[in-house]
Amino acid sequence: MMRFDTLLVANRGEIALRVIRAARGLGLRTVAVYSDADAESRHVREADMAVHIGASPAQASYRNVEAILRACARSGAQAVHPGYGFLSENAEFARAVADAGLTFVGPSAEVIALMGNKARAKEALQRADVPTVPGAQGISDDRELSARARAIGYPVLLKAAAGGGGRGMRLAHDDAALAQALPLARSEALGAFGSDELILEKAILAARHIEIQVLCDEHGNVLHLGERDCSLQRRYQKLVEESPSPAVPPELRERMGAVARRACQAIGYVGAGTLEFLLDESGDFYFMEMNTRLQVEHGVTELLTGIDLVQWQLKVAQGEPLTLRQEDVQRRGHAMELRVCAEDPASGFVPQVGSVLRWVEPSGLRVDTALEDGLEITPHYDSMLAKYLAWGETREECIRKLTRACEDGGLLGVRSNLHFLARAINHPDFLEGGVTTNFLAGQDMASGHWRAEPSEHAVAAAALALAGWPVAGGGLAAAGEVALDDASDGKPKLLRLSREADGCVLVRAWEGHVAEGDSVQIRIDAMHRHEGDMVLVVDGLRRSLRVAMAGLGEAWVQDGASAWRFLRATRFAGREDQQAGQARLLRAPMSGRVISVDVQDGDSVTAQQTVLVLESMKMEMSIAAGAAGMVAKLAVAAGDQVSTGQALMEVQQ
Repeated sequence: MMRFDTLLVANRGEIALRVIRAARGLGLRTVAVYSDADAESRHVREADMAVHIGASPAQASYRNVEAILRACARSGAQAVHPGYGFLSENAEFARAVADAGLTFVGPSAEVIALMGNKARAKEALQRADVPTVPGAQGISDDRELSARARAIGYPVLLKAAAGGGGRGMRLAHDDAALAQALPLARSEALGAFGSDELILEKAILAARHIEIQVLCDEHGNVLHLGERDCSLQRRYQKLVEESPSPAVPPELRERMGAVARRACQAIGYVGAGTLEFLLDESGDFYFMEMNTRLQVEHGVTELLTGIDLVQWQLKVAQGEPLTLRQEDVQRRGHAMELRVCAEDPASGFVPQVGSVLRWVEPSGLRVDTALEDGLEITPHYDSMLAKYLAWGETREECIRKLTRACEDGGLLGVRSNLHFLARAINHPDFLEGGVTTNFLAGQDMASGHWRAEPSEHAVAAAALALAGWPVAGGGLAAAGEVALDDASDGKPKLLRLSREADGCVLVRAWEGHVAEGDSVQIRIDAMHRHEGDMVLVVDGLRRSLRVAMAGLGEAWVQDGASAWRFLRATRFAGREDQQAGQARLLRAPMSGRVISVDVQDGDSVTAQQTVLVLESMKMEMSIAAGAAGMVAKLAVAAGDQVSTGQALMEVQQ
C-alpha cells in the first residue's frame, strides 16, 4: 500500500475531529471538507487546511464523491478517511478513491460491497460456519414475504439490506402489521441507502446486542479486541455501550471472538471493523451484520485496551503490520459510553433542533464532541451531539462518573437526552446488568423514575431571568410580575415577585390560569452569579443553576441533569388547539421535511389514520390525524421544511 503524509477526512463534526487529532499524533497533515453550513465549524478550524465541497442541502455535500475527489486534488491529500456515516460504507466511493490513485482508509471496495448487503453477508458468513439469525432475503414480492414471515414465525424484523443503524427497520407481529410496515421500511431504506431492498429476520426480542471489535492487517494478522454491549437502544439505535458486557463470561467472549476472527479471515478483511451479534437468553449468539468502518462506540474499546483504533487504521492503511498478537491484547477495568442526542425522550425521542446557547463540557472523563456555543443544530444530520466516555476499575465506578457528568456538564438552547441517560444507567434493571434490546419498549416514560418536574430553584431562576434580574451589581430589583409558560410540561404559571421586609424575594406561583387560587410560595433568601451560573438560596437551600437567555422572552435553566425551557407567556386561556368550533389543529412534533402528504382537503380521516410523514435527523415519523373528522385545511405539501409546532393541517371534528 502507498505511504502518505496528507490525509483528507471525508466527514464532519466529532468524528472528523477524532480522526484529525489521531492523524496529527502520527505526524500527518490533515484536510477537512465542509458545506456552507459548516464553514466555521470546529473540524474546519482544527485541520491544517479545509476545502469547500458544496452548498445546501448540507447533508448531500458530504455524499458528493466527485467533490471529495476534487478536494483531494486541490489539497494534495493522498489518502481519505471516511469516518462513519455518509460514505464510510459506500463501496463505489472506496473504489473511486482507489481508482484515483489514493489510499482509502478501510477495507477494499469488494469487501465493503459484500458486507454492505445484509443478504450477501449472511450467505458468505454462513459458508464460514458463522451462526446467523433465521430469515429470508432476495425477495421483492410482498405476498411471498408475508408467506415467509408466517413460516419463520412472528414477530419478524424488516431490515434495509444495504445499510444499518436502525434505518428501514420495522417490527411486525402479524400479517397486517407487516403489510403496513413494508412501504415505510422501503421508503426509509431508499432514502438512507439508495436501495429499497429488504431482508426478513426472526425477531429475537429478549436479546442482548453484542458486538466484537476486530483489527486486521494485509499480512494476515487478525485480532479481536473483545466485546461491547449495546443493548440499551431506542428505535434500534444505540444509546449506551459498555465493555465488558454483564452478560458475557470469559469463555463466551473467547468463543465469540474466535467466530469473529474466522469471519474476517474468510472474507480477507483489512482494517478496523465490527461484527454485531444477538445473544439470546440461552447463551446462543447469531450474526446480524458487519460494520466495515469505525464504530461510534470505538472509544469504549480504546479505554479498555489502551489501543488507539484510529491510529491503527492509519498505520494498517500504509501497509504496516500489527505489532500485537491476540495474547497481547489486555482488557482492564470497565468502560462505558453515553450518546448525548438532540431529542426529547418524553415525547417518543423526537429529534430536536435549535441554537446552542451554552455548552459546558463535563470534567473527569473523555468527551468526543464538536459542540460549542452558537452552534446551530439542524434537521440535516444525525441527532447525536456528543459522547461521554468513562473508565473505571468497576462498572459501578463508571456509572457514578457518567451520572455526575450528566449533571456537571451543561447544554442549553436545544433539548437533549441527558436527564434520560442519567436515569437509564441508574435504573434497577441496568444496575443489575439485565437490560435487553426491548428494555425501553416496556418502560412508561411518564412514570416517576423517568419524569422530571422543574424544581422550585428552577422556577425561581426562570422568573428572575425573564424579569430581568439580577440587576447590575448582583442586587435585586423592585417587585414585579412575570407570566411563565414552561414549555417542558405545558403548565403555564403566573409568577408574582415581591421584596419582603427582611430583604428576601418571595415568588408566588399560580399554575394554569391567571385567576388566583392556592399559590405555591418560593422564598429566595439570596442570589448571586458565579462563573456564569445563577446561585440561589431558596428556603435556606443553596443551589447553583445554569441559565441562558434566548432574547428577552425565553430562558433556559439547567438543574442537575435536567434542562428546562421557559417562555414569557402572553396569555393563558384558550389555546389554539382547543378553540371553539371543534377544529383540531395538527402541529409538527419535530422540525424536518415533509416526505409525503397522504390526504387532501375534504377527506374524511380516522383518529389513527396516517395523514403525512415527516423526516428529521435520518428518522421518519408517521403523523396520525389524532381524531376522527374531515381535513378542513392543508397547510403543507411534500418537500416542505417545517419547524416544531408549525401548523400542518386542520381537522374538523
